[in-house]
Amino acid sequence: MNYTKYERVPYMAPGAKFEQVSTSIVPINVPVFDYPISPRENFRRVLKHENPMWVPTAVTDFNYVMGGELTGLPDLRFDFEERCDWTDLFGCVWEWLPDAGGSMLKPNQKPVLEDITEWEKKIVWPDLSEDRIKACCEKFMSQPYYHPEKLNYYDFGQGCTERLVAVLGGYTEAMLAFAEEPEACREFMAELSRFHCRMFDAISKYFPTDMIMYHDDWGTERDTFFGEKMMEEMVYGPSEIFFKHVKETGVAIDFHTCGNIKRFVKYAVELGADFLQLQTRCNDVKAYKEQYGDKIGFDVYLLPTTVEDIKTDARNYVDELGKNGGLFSTIFGGDETILWPGLQELYAYSREYYENN
Repeated sequence: MNYTKYERVPYMAPGAKFEQVSTSIVPINVPVFDYPISPRENFRRVLKHENPMWVPTAVTDFNYVMGGELTGLPDLRFDFEERCDWTDLFGCVWEWLPDAGGSMLKPNQKPVLEDITEWEKKIVWPDLSEDRIKACCEKFMSQPYYHPEKLNYYDFGQGCTERLVAVLGGYTEAMLAFAEEPEACREFMAELSRFHCRMFDAISKYFPTDMIMYHDDWGTERDTFFGEKMMEEMVYGPSEIFFKHVKETGVAIDFHTCGNIKRFVKYAVELGADFLQLQTRCNDVKAYKEQYGDKIGFDVYLLPTTVEDIKTDARNYVDELGKNGGLFSTIFGGDETILWPGLQELYAYSREYYENN
């Protein structure tokens, strides 16, 4: 349907309201909308599936930040257009590959851990210095692109299976460890989740958190890395430690997982994820919405490739996933002249969609 009631203001047109916001790359200019209710109240409706008034985005409704900026620990620091190496907070060496759109463990590097049974002796847990975290949070919230009226949202980083894969040096090594040393794998992941609880608490003390993004890749584009039995016996329990802790604080969880995870969606729902951020090219997200839409929401990418593509994607996402709420969108920077009309379309189209549905 073509909704046209609400005006789409051209990019930086005379008199257009705009503001600078933070992204994972550099601050960018985005339109400011005349919201009928606060972003916080609208997001509450999105979260509770109670007929929101528009579909929010991470760049217009949230103060979005990478977790490393709030802890001062090593984290992703790169220009998305250039290949580069980076080392994470556990000492794993990665390379960012623009053509692949992601980071891969750098080949021919000695893994942090060669034997999972030695994790208690050899894993060095990152330092959660309260003074450093306090200073980092205060620095971010003092920037001109931080807007106190918006919701606070940060990327927490790697979860149980992703971190196991990273410290062991790859998926082959991690899956062998799962098969050969299940108890050690489970104990490491449980301790990782307890560490994550402490890190979450340390950040929340100085950054009033509304939502986090939590990562744990569970599959390839063909299928999951492991089956339901291994999920239930090894991965679910350690993951639940962190999910339960966060949910008890009232903070929402946006769960990112790569791969075709059709058979694992039910576990994400049971863990308490509020939103799923999935690869749409290998998941039938519309079908997941129909099956689980009253229990979980969806975070979809809007990619600033062309003006027409981003506007078409915005309308399609609203039509297919917007019913009764549970939908928001993530955009990672890009060309402002393309991003702007996409944000305008998503806001205007979703406003009228919710008025008519």
